[in-house]
Amino acid sequence: MVDGPSLSQAVQTTFLTSGTATVLAMLIGVPLGAWCARQQRTPFYRLKTLITALYGLPPVVVGVFVYSLFSKSGALGSLDLLFTVEAMIFAQTCLILPLVWGGSWTAFEGVGKAYSDTLATLGIGQRQRLVMEIRLASNGVYHAVVIAFGRAIAEVGAVIMVGGNIAGKTRVMTTSIVLETSKGNMEQAAVLGLLLLLLSLALVGLASMVRTRQKRTTEELQGETLPAPTPFEGPKIRTISVVKSGRAVVDDVEVELIPGTITAIVGESGAGKTTLLRALAGLEGDDVACGPQACIYVQQEPVALTASVASELMLPHRLFPTLSPSGQGYGDVFQLGEMAGQSTLDLSGGERQRLVLARQLSFAPSLLLLDECTSNLGWLHIQTIEKELMRLRDGGACIVMVTHNIPQAQRLADRTMVLHEGRRLDDDDPFARSLLKGEWYTP
Repeated sequence: MVDGPSLSQAVQTTFLTSGTATVLAMLIGVPLGAWCARQQRTPFYRLKTLITALYGLPPVVVGVFVYSLFSKSGALGSLDLLFTVEAMIFAQTCLILPLVWGGSWTAFEGVGKAYSDTLATLGIGQRQRLVMEIRLASNGVYHAVVIAFGRAIAEVGAVIMVGGNIAGKTRVMTTSIVLETSKGNMEQAAVLGLLLLLLSLALVGLASMVRTRQKRTTEELQGETLPAPTPFEGPKIRTISVVKSGRAVVDDVEVELIPGTITAIVGESGAGKTTLLRALAGLEGDDVACGPQACIYVQQEPVALTASVASELMLPHRLFPTLSPSGQGYGDVFQLGEMAGQSTLDLSGGERQRLVLARQLSFAPSLLLLDECTSNLGWLHIQTIEKELMRLRDGGACIVMVTHNIPQAQRLADRTMVLHEGRRLDDDDPFARSLLKGEWYTP
């Protein structure tokens, strides 16, 4: 039977080795995953395939590798680490690093696909962007770390090979279970197994509780006054051409950016409207100054960057403290104030659309690029948003908006551009006239 002191020592060694290995794998694997997710070269796709294959890395293979490395004739034999806790930590780190690396890589790739346009046009620095990406990818990273810890704490082969299962020194819970089973003490082995399971569940549960409590922390809405409109420095004329896969998605479209105007871009689906707007925001290769009191892009699919409504509304002020807060003001205007403590995950599509628009307007943009910003909203909310857009226009801001709502374009726009197959049509073009009149077009 395992006595009390021996059991206590085995538990301590278990969590020392598995916990330290998990922390080391996280410190190495998460930054690697974040960096690799940004790479688009072919070798990185092959590297990801290799990392994914290593999810099932056999522990005994790791054990043989580490044993050879730390043996007297090995490359690191002079360190005399064989049959020590340090060797066990190293072996477990090697075993679970692919899980953390690959899981983080996948999580950051997902963040890049969903959030890259928004993050690239906030005007934040690389360090701020990395912090936000880590926060957004935290769900995927958390699950990768938990899986890695579960594999580490349940591992037997590598630790028994490089640790030696020395009583009072390198014996852990799993090797104790193997020892008791080999001696025929099945009841003792079952008790140790149940204890290991309970301790593992308790630790993971505690981490989950801490993480949930952090997510529930909300900010207090501040700033009852809406920001003053920022006049656009213009006029400017930009000619946009975008070629993808050998096809001209936008073909020499000239856009006039004039202070105090709203330009509506209309056309059928696939005409190049969103691509044109992305190019104006600097997302198709051009260098465009984005951020507070500059260019702000509101994409068609609204994405929240924080956990609660209040923190989302206060995000511009938190990122740029010199920017006056307007969370309370826009919360009231867009009927979001009463749901300040609500999770952004629980919002409807229309509520999320209003929230994201309020967040972006809090940057007080001089050039505002809107892609179908009212597509999921009822007429009362559309009216509120249109009034705010007219306030910004009257204050000198330049607004370019993509819309399929022809009556909205007629209400707001000082000029309307019709796109068709990536080209801007003349005002007297039959297709353009039919579209703007809401009539069926017959060639």
